[in-house]
Amino acid sequence: MQILELKRLDNEGRTVEKVPGVRMTANGLVFDKPLTIEEWKEVGHMLKAARTATLWWEADWMQYGKASYEETDWDEAVDQLEFDFVGGKYDLLMSLAAVPLERRRPGLSAQHYQFLTKLPTVKEQDKWAKVAEVEKLTPMDLKRSIAQGEVVRGSEERQGGVNTIQEVVRSFSEWHRQVESRDPIENWSREKHRELLSEMKAIVDLVAFLQNEVQG
Repeated sequence: MQILELKRLDNEGRTVEKVPGVRMTANGLVFDKPLTIEEWKEVGHMLKAARTATLWWEADWMQYGKASYEETDWDEAVDQLEFDFVGGKYDLLMSLAAVPLERRRPGLSAQHYQFLTKLPTVKEQDKWAKVAEVEKLTPMDLKRSIAQGEVVRGSEERQGGVNTIQEVVRSFSEWHRQVESRDPIENWSREKHRELLSEMKAIVDLVAFLQNEVQG
């Protein structure tokens, strides 16, 4: 079984030193010694950083392969490794790989650059990247800010105190993520399924209506 040691990273993403007492395997973390709460939190920070960095890693890995090897060899390797580089995912990764390392701000994620790379000029991309980092905008807030030409945050989208559909979807997605991580819905009893369906009736009815309108 392959075991990797977790590494501390600096603000530029460079390896500083290993985290003692914690190793990473293909199917879990191995804790070789008791950790203080600060050490445990540091591991969490690194896991979060790794999650947000994955798209960058995939983009650079994919682009390196495209530039270095024959297309047939690249296709075969991607198929063997079961990477899903098709359609929109392929276009996204190629656009991310085109952003030079020196222009990637450590305070922004690949999701931020998903919207930045759609801007027509490098000057505009760098301008909004700086705004997003200074203002600590989320990727979706950055998208809205670019569209409106000024800084806009999710809470400022409310109209008359009513949540927008985007906020409702974000809240539902977060609720669903938390529920699935603790007690997956598929494991619930039939009674709990009925209760959930009853509570979501308005949403279910709206979806059914929209599907009927679209298909009609």
